[in-house]
Amino acid sequence: METLKFTARIMAKRPLRSLLTILQMGLGVWIVAIILSLNFQATGALGGIRQTLGDSLAKVSVSQYEEFDDGAMMINSVSNLRVSDLAKLEESEEIESAFIFQGQWERNIVVDGVAYRVLNPAEATAGYAKGLELHLLEGQSFTVTDQEQQNRVVLISEVIAKQLFPNQSAVGRTIQLGEMGESLVDYEVIGVYEPPSPLLGYFVPQANLIFPIGTTQPAWVSDEQEQLYMEVFIRSKPGRVYEAVADAQVLLPERSMGGMEIRGEYFMDSTRYLSEQINMITLFLGAFAFISILISAIGILSIMLVSVVERTREIGLRKALGASKGLIVRQVLNESLVFSILGALLGLLAAVPTAENLITMLMQEITYPRLTDLGGLHPQAAMLSFLAALVLGQVFGFYPALQAAKLMPVDALREG
Repeated sequence: METLKFTARIMAKRPLRSLLTILQMGLGVWIVAIILSLNFQATGALGGIRQTLGDSLAKVSVSQYEEFDDGAMMINSVSNLRVSDLAKLEESEEIESAFIFQGQWERNIVVDGVAYRVLNPAEATAGYAKGLELHLLEGQSFTVTDQEQQNRVVLISEVIAKQLFPNQSAVGRTIQLGEMGESLVDYEVIGVYEPPSPLLGYFVPQANLIFPIGTTQPAWVSDEQEQLYMEVFIRSKPGRVYEAVADAQVLLPERSMGGMEIRGEYFMDSTRYLSEQINMITLFLGAFAFISILISAIGILSIMLVSVVERTREIGLRKALGASKGLIVRQVLNESLVFSILGALLGLLAAVPTAENLITMLMQEITYPRLTDLGGLHPQAAMLSFLAALVLGQVFGFYPALQAAKLMPVDALREG
């Protein structure tokens, strides 16, 4: 407490210099806290979705890899998978569910006489909700019966529900598909779901409307021939995704054609690539953040050196009255500690309201445009940046403290 009062008196004598030192340290802590929060929040989100789907989600397609002379590779795929293949796949002991997901670009809908254009609608088979552990906020998902009977039902995302039916339940309401002035087709909303993690969009595209497979096909599409699809998603037992894909290759040999065969792609691989990107960005930005807080600590070194020179006579008087070298060192280090703490607190106070927006902006601009709502200041990032400020403040405050302790009382009083 005495050190705090003493430092406060020094700061009051030279307020501008002290304020600039605190602001410099605060800026360094703010930058470090933002970068560390980005890493912790992004890797935490990745870890969460990996824990549920990372070792059990894959998609199979009829494809082949073509390698060029320069080492580049291209995947050629063909649409040759069918809805009837899902039953065969689910015969495997390794596969818990299989589903088809067919994303679309946009749809025109009409609700209560008002026309809307909705991006990212999709069709899916009944196993979609189970395969991705879709979280329903109200209502229920469509069933195999809905799919087979081509019932006109639809699931809508929470975002769309809030926009179309604010402050009321969307279940039981009607969405009409088509253009105003044309023959509109009614679809009943049977469920509202929470959108899956944007990280899943690397593997399974996100959707705002989900219809049973085939129900939005135009009238001119023939029902006599079974529709063909590019890929089928499978959800295996935990940790058995490679075995599940191997079973798919055995169960669907007749789908191979023209040198193409059943091949698997794994959600784990796509998240590994994103994780590497996040780590690379964190290291790159972290280097600048470290330089920033290092410069802030050098600022403390500078002000403490100036402070020691200005207080030469005072230090000489203290030593003449019996103050030990250790006491002088502690005195100077405690002063630098006060500057470090005040700067760190200021930086963290600035990070609290700004971290979330900055993290989202960095992720969208550098890594993945769809990645939002990662969260704000991470507690672990706040703690580490605070400790970094304290440690560097003490390290860079030690040299001025040592110089002060070396002063001889007679020389200090004469110089003062």
